[in-house]
Amino acid sequence: MEKLTRHSIQWFYNMLAQGECETLDFKQQLDDKLIFGKSHKNFAPKYDDLARDVVAFANKKGGFLFIGIVDGTKEVNHEFVYNDKEVFELISQIQDRTFPSITLKPHKIKVEGKDLLLLEAPFSQQLHRTSKGEYLVRSNDGNRAIEPHEIATIQAEKGLIVFDRKTWNLNFSSTETDKNGCLLPGWQDLTRTRTLFQRIQKEKPQSPYLKNDASEFSETLGLIREEDGKMVPTTTGILFIGNQKSLREFPYNQIKYIHYFVDGSYAPFEYVGNLVEIADACFTQLKSEIKLKEFHLGLFREYIEDYPEIVLREMLINAIAHRDYSRQQIIEIRKYPNYLEFESPGRFPDGIDETNFLRKTNPRNPSIMDIFREMNYAEKAGTGFDKIFTALLSKGKKTPAILQSETSITFKVEAEVYSEKIAELSLLYKQTVNKEIDLEKLIVLNHIYTQQKITFGELEQLPYINPYQLRKILTDLQEIEFIETTGRTSGVKYIIHKTKLVSTEDKISYSKMKKQEKARQIEAILRYLDNIGEIDNEAARKLLKIEDASAISRLLGEMTRENLIEVAREEKHNQRVYQSKRK
Repeated sequence: MEKLTRHSIQWFYNMLAQGECETLDFKQQLDDKLIFGKSHKNFAPKYDDLARDVVAFANKKGGFLFIGIVDGTKEVNHEFVYNDKEVFELISQIQDRTFPSITLKPHKIKVEGKDLLLLEAPFSQQLHRTSKGEYLVRSNDGNRAIEPHEIATIQAEKGLIVFDRKTWNLNFSSTETDKNGCLLPGWQDLTRTRTLFQRIQKEKPQSPYLKNDASEFSETLGLIREEDGKMVPTTTGILFIGNQKSLREFPYNQIKYIHYFVDGSYAPFEYVGNLVEIADACFTQLKSEIKLKEFHLGLFREYIEDYPEIVLREMLINAIAHRDYSRQQIIEIRKYPNYLEFESPGRFPDGIDETNFLRKTNPRNPSIMDIFREMNYAEKAGTGFDKIFTALLSKGKKTPAILQSETSITFKVEAEVYSEKIAELSLLYKQTVNKEIDLEKLIVLNHIYTQQKITFGELEQLPYINPYQLRKILTDLQEIEFIETTGRTSGVKYIIHKTKLVSTEDKISYSKMKKQEKARQIEAILRYLDNIGEIDNEAARKLLKIEDASAISRLLGEMTRENLIEVAREEKHNQRVYQSKRK
């Protein structure tokens, strides 16, 4: 059978070792009744689910279905029987079940002496659906429906409207040769190519990209693409491994940084080169200017940076990776005595705005982001601003202010600590639960402290609040006495717990006292159960002489989670009766 893929057989073995991902899926057989319905031995007459896999691959980066591999163990299924007639019937069935029609490319691959089937769903410049009207996309190791706001992103990843995958026909004469003496393309810089490879090798030595030869390395990273029978550079390729001549095609690929001082003077800096070089040089300068200030937060002594290093790094990478490279604008960074601005060309991508950018992702330049992730300059999608918000809020700073114009987005980060109390609470949280406070809790805690008194409904409407996690977050913060409620029924409001509004010495003493008091309460309930056998909320209130029913509910809930007691039965009006689990 004709070998239609440029990837080597070794590439498949390397991918096999990596497991299922965005470009690879394993099938033990095509007759799995849980997926394909009842069928004869090797090939199912009902191909709807296989069509869904193929559509999802085609709508992403393309991909491969490895038939004859046991998913869990990655071992060869020796019962699989390769049959040319059945293979071409399968291809025909998939064509009928996809629109626009997708033609799979079959490959016969011999593994451990066994003929296996590899189905290649080619990269497509169209948006596909199943015959049932399902628009799907590959996500990690599974398929999911495409949301309306993602349509532009899918098209962008196909190179239809995304600038980072646009190809360039640069007729530059070759001047460099590789280690084998072959002429490099006239647009490519050998040193930058080696540097990129070495960066990935250092940060992710197991990266599958490193297993390829030089041309496959460049192609799978999106640095080059085949067009009209020859390999040509993409925007991403030129921006990462292009030489100075080819980089001149992007005169706006630069960063201007101006540091304004209190006396009115300023220091300008300009960074040009490929993306790695301008990112490194600019970050080095920003990092060198970080200033520390000592704060006394109760018993804590903390040195807080005016601009945390992680904030500078994530803001810079965000500006470089998500800017619109089709615009004739440069990235501008402006540092004033009290705040710092990052202005990046281009507006938010479709489906993203100032209110939801913390929760949703829609990358403008997916190939550039892929490479930054391989270099550990960025992590998985959506984590950059999580880090920025966490770093700022945990140090008592404000979250970035956002200004979107017709041509750019500007993020403003303030240097000053506006709330020493939030910084103190963040440190106290770590001391209390022995781990860093997460972003979801930080946002809620910050809003409660800022508003002083706030209802559940009001919290739900505030920026960056996760409404699906809100109730659990409030319960968690109440259990460790960082917040408490005031008022009754519909008028209940959340406030910072009174123990957190006094001196740290008092807070520590109060915390110890409360732990001892809770231990006495738990022991009293357990003794009561040893003698009486059962207890409900009302009986526990009388036993402990506590009038607050919700406080008793929390105590009984905590004892249940710790397996000290269990629910014996539920009576009318959801009144739970508990019994001891103590032997």
